[in-house]
Amino acid sequence: MTKHIGIFGGTFDPVHPGHIRCASFVRQYCQLDSVRLMPCHLPAHRASPGVSAQHRAAMVQLAIAGHNGLALEALELEKTSPSYTVDSLTLLRQREPEVQWYFIIGMDSLGYFKSWKDWQQILQLAHILVCQRPGYSEQSGDAPELLRQFGQPDLASLRQSDSGGILLLPNPLTGISATAIRQQLQQHTLAADSLDPAVLNYIQTHRLYQAL
Repeated sequence: MTKHIGIFGGTFDPVHPGHIRCASFVRQYCQLDSVRLMPCHLPAHRASPGVSAQHRAAMVQLAIAGHNGLALEALELEKTSPSYTVDSLTLLRQREPEVQWYFIIGMDSLGYFKSWKDWQQILQLAHILVCQRPGYSEQSGDAPELLRQFGQPDLASLRQSDSGGILLLPNPLTGISATAIRQQLQQHTLAADSLDPAVLNYIQTHRLYQAL
């Protein structure tokens, strides 16, 4: 029987409740068997993360504990080169050919999706699920053309093929930002409920995101 699995890639630097709420929403709304959070080692489109891949993976593991259907995907952690989605999805398809894959991105990423390496091939490997992000709309950048060409109106339409569709999701917006959390950690101004307690304890124990 085909499994339906979402891949939620990111730096998770650090993972925060917004990530977890988004992953849980996508799993339930899209009726996925699971959503795997995949920390990238070296992101191709942005500055390198502030802490190691191992620390970021450990924080993801702590954050998803107790959340049914969420898992860590460690595929990219041992890479020494930049992480490209097309390469990771190719490896996942080879490793688990019985799975139908859904790659989860934010509306901000859809706006520049055509600059991603082999973006057409990504759509041959998986469906794209797009989460709303504050300050970004489907009118920005590459989004209108991509939605005209690949957009699907609903989950039933998306499921009629095993890849190649783009579906916009009505996820609740969250204003939480990893950038802001890192700054607050450095300045010792972080509100206690901004991070999962286990993640915050890990950060404090390992003295991550300290001011230089």
